[in-house]
Amino acid sequence: ITLTLWGIVCRAVTQNIIVVVNVDGSLVQHPLTCLDNDWDILWMVDEEEKKKGNSFLVNLEERTGGGIFTCHSLDRTLLKNTTVLVKHMDEQKRILEGSTTTGIQDVCYMKCSTRNYQGEFHCSWKFTTKRVGNVMSVRVNISCSVDASGQQWTCSSSSGQSDIMCSVNSSGLGVSCVDRQYCPYAEETDRITLTIYMRTNYLLEEYSQRFYLSEIVKPDKVSINKVNSSTIEWRYPVSWNSPTSYFPLSFQVKEIKGRERKNGCTCDSPCTKVRTTVHTTKSSQWSVKAKVMVCVRAQDALCDSHWSDWTEYRSVPHSLQEKKKEQKQKFVSQ
Repeated sequence: ITLTLWGIVCRAVTQNIIVVVNVDGSLVQHPLTCLDNDWDILWMVDEEEKKKGNSFLVNLEERTGGGIFTCHSLDRTLLKNTTVLVKHMDEQKRILEGSTTTGIQDVCYMKCSTRNYQGEFHCSWKFTTKRVGNVMSVRVNISCSVDASGQQWTCSSSSGQSDIMCSVNSSGLGVSCVDRQYCPYAEETDRITLTIYMRTNYLLEEYSQRFYLSEIVKPDKVSINKVNSSTIEWRYPVSWNSPTSYFPLSFQVKEIKGRERKNGCTCDSPCTKVRTTVHTTKSSQWSVKAKVMVCVRAQDALCDSHWSDWTEYRSVPHSLQEKKKEQKQKFVSQ
């Protein structure tokens, strides 16, 4: 079944129809008809007999009134199956958990990210504790078609410069997409508009997110190696685009001393506000001192996008290293 919005009507050739009606809290009456000819018709709602006649008036208010409406001939032969969904305009009552950013009033219900410039991106969400739903439809940019499983959508843009395929994750908590025509060396001219239609019972909710890949890119963690007793170096993530001269990264290095080391790299102020120093560099090497924990993360050097997760390196005094090595050898020999 293909989802098309007006108020919203979706049609299938098998006479299985989905109708989505926008409501704002006041009473909305939506008419249904069974056949073009005024035959003797029997209407049933959720398998309960309701009335006779070719037309049926559905009363919708707040979040109630939706259901499965079937019309039959008098001998109970099924003629048409119509599912009526309610799309409430109240933005305060949502099936998904939302979060706000300081200084921005818009609520974000989906978190989208990509690990590189290969045309792939992922969006995830969380359901509230009171309600859980499932994805009814996915739309990217302009139009999409769904396969027989109802879980994979193929979408295209009006310019024809993108060919995006999306699949709902098995957990039902995210969607993964890839633009099969994406060129990592070309400038992004159009934002991606991802719209998810989420259904719970007979309610339908719509969620949208607009972005360039450069706005949501988040590199994978860097890997750190020890060069010698006083120097470490890190490498670009293997998933990052090459050549690195065209796709440069900048790095943030955090040095944590003393007892603050027990809090780890991910604990920012206030738990690391005393003995922590943060540096920004484009170098891939760093001098380390004994009893100092070093944390490194990466960011696209050409845009203000997301930082990667921290990679941790703990410098250990030489004598302690030797002691651990001896203990390991002793354990192996046993």
